[in-house]
Amino acid sequence: MKPGNLQSKIGTLRKVVSNKLINKGYFPKHTGKQLIILMYHGIDQQQDTRYNQRFFSQANFEKQIADLKKHCNILTYSDFVNQQFSDQKPNLLLTFDDGYANNYRYALPVLDKYNAHALYFITGVGSLEKKVLWADAMDIVSHHAKEGCSITINKTDFIFRKADFIHEESGMLLKQYIKKSKTAGYKEKDELVAQLLAIYDFTKIKGREDYWQLMTDEEIYKTSLSKNITIGSHGFYHNNLGSLSNTDAVAEVLLSKKYLENLTQKEVRTIGFPDGSYTELLNDSLLKEGFASQFLVDYNKDDDRSRNFTFARYGLYPFMGNNNELLYKILHK
Repeated sequence: MKPGNLQSKIGTLRKVVSNKLINKGYFPKHTGKQLIILMYHGIDQQQDTRYNQRFFSQANFEKQIADLKKHCNILTYSDFVNQQFSDQKPNLLLTFDDGYANNYRYALPVLDKYNAHALYFITGVGSLEKKVLWADAMDIVSHHAKEGCSITINKTDFIFRKADFIHEESGMLLKQYIKKSKTAGYKEKDELVAQLLAIYDFTKIKGREDYWQLMTDEEIYKTSLSKNITIGSHGFYHNNLGSLSNTDAVAEVLLSKKYLENLTQKEVRTIGFPDGSYTELLNDSLLKEGFASQFLVDYNKDDDRSRNFTFARYGLYPFMGNNNELLYKILHK
C-alpha cells in the first residue's frame, strides 16, 4: 500500500472513531477561545423543522443548557460588560433573536431552572395589527402554497415555483427582494403578510402558534422581571437595517428602544441586528444613542474588529447535529 493511501485510511479511521466518541459524549473538552456568543431563535415542543429550521425542542434545549452549565461559564450581561470571565472554562453569552412567544413559554423556564442568563432581542411587530414576522409567514405559507399562486409587491409579481416565490424575469426570490428593500416602516411587509395569509391563514389553525406568535406586551414585561434575562432591541419592524438610509435605520431602532423601555421600565443598551444587516455608520450612530453592545451575526465589514462594541455570534441550528455534536462545535469554535 502506498504511504499516501495509508495515511488517508488512518485519517478516515480516526474520523470515524472520533465521531462515534462525540456521539456518546466523549471528546476533548478544550478550547482556546475566551468568549463565544451563541445565537438561538425559537424553542418548540417537537423540533418540527417543516415550518422553521431554526427551532430546537424544549427537551433538547434543556439538555443543551445543562451541558453548557457543566462545561462552560455562562455569563450574565453584567459579567460580559465588565469582562468578568473565567480562566478555567470557555465563557458563553446566550442570545435569542426575534422575541417569539415560545421564548417566554419554553426557553425562559429552562433558563430560570438552570440559572442561565440570556439576552432577548425583541421587535415591535407584536404590537402591530398583524403580529407576524414576514419571514415566518413566508416559511409557513410556502409549505402549503400551490404551484403557480402569486404575490404582488410594488407592482412586481412573484410566482410560487416548487418552494419559493420568484420573479421569473429577473430570477430574484421574494425573500431577497424584501431583505434588500429600502422602504422604512412596515407598510410593505404588512401588505406581504396580508397576501400570504390570503393564500393560507395559519393564524387560524391550532398547533401552529409556536412558529409565528410573538411575545405580547405583557409577556415581554414578565420576561423582563427575570434576573436571567436582559431585554434588547431587534429593530421595531425587523427591517434589514443595513439596507435602509442611516436616518431611517436609527429612527427605527430608537422607536424600538422607546417601546421596550416603556414596557420594562429598564434601559435598553443592546441590539441584535435583524438578519445580521448593519453598516459601520449605523454602528457608530447607535453607539452615540446609548447602544453600548451591538451584536452582529458575522463580521462582514473591513473595520469591524477595530470596534470594541460590536460582536459576532455563532448561530445554533438543528441541522448542525445532535446535542453532543453541537457541544463539541461550541467548545472548539
